[in-house]
Amino acid sequence: MEEVKNRVAVVTGATDEIGSAVCRRLAGNGAIVVAVDSDRQKVDGLVAELTKINPKAMGATIDTASEEQIRSMIADVTAKAGMIDILVNNFDHCDAKALDDVSRDQWRLSFDRNVDPIFFMIREILPGMKARKYGRVVNIGSLSYIGLPNLSSYAAAKSAIFGLTRSLALESARDGVTVNCVAKGDIATAGMTEADIEASVKAIPVRRIGRPEDVAKAVGFFASDRSPYVTGQTFFVCGGKSIHFSMSI
Repeated sequence: MEEVKNRVAVVTGATDEIGSAVCRRLAGNGAIVVAVDSDRQKVDGLVAELTKINPKAMGATIDTASEEQIRSMIADVTAKAGMIDILVNNFDHCDAKALDDVSRDQWRLSFDRNVDPIFFMIREILPGMKARKYGRVVNIGSLSYIGLPNLSSYAAAKSAIFGLTRSLALESARDGVTVNCVAKGDIATAGMTEADIEASVKAIPVRRIGRPEDVAKAVGFFASDRSPYVTGQTFFVCGGKSIHFSMSI
């Protein structure tokens, strides 16, 4: 069992399949979860569910591209729940296009949606973690950062998360703050058809598609008190698919 009891955990991208699975796991293990996303109705629905697990759960609806809204949200959370102990960055925007079909705006959007919000969140929360000599930052990335055809802008953005994780881990290691990345592989989502799942499974050594809970388990470890000696690492939750790329990792 991960040790996160009474830790204040901010989870961004909280209402998608992976984000909500992370929220449930952390709340179930005693964390005070703050579910952050852009859709108020979805956030309210998730918080209603989470408060049945831990009555102290709360939500925040913001535009994660806005530095001002992020700063205001963090101040509000700190006032209501205390200093933030855990930050889970779950941002995911993917345009599947060949590089010569990617416009400048689409390229920029990939970084605006996948990378910039992580920077904004960490920049505001990290000083408090360093001051208290405790913190857990978990960035959810993707196996696609290694590079796959027709995912150039997405792979570039996810590669940035990989580099950011490692650099930040070195900067904060002496302050009791760990920074790690969970690289998700093929994970079942509501929009996938049976044909999509069947095609994905053929390339996965364990011969099943991943579940959001598989990612949440890895996040739970990195977010807990059980991982103080683990930082700057990328943990692949991909059913063994990354082994095909082992020469490049």
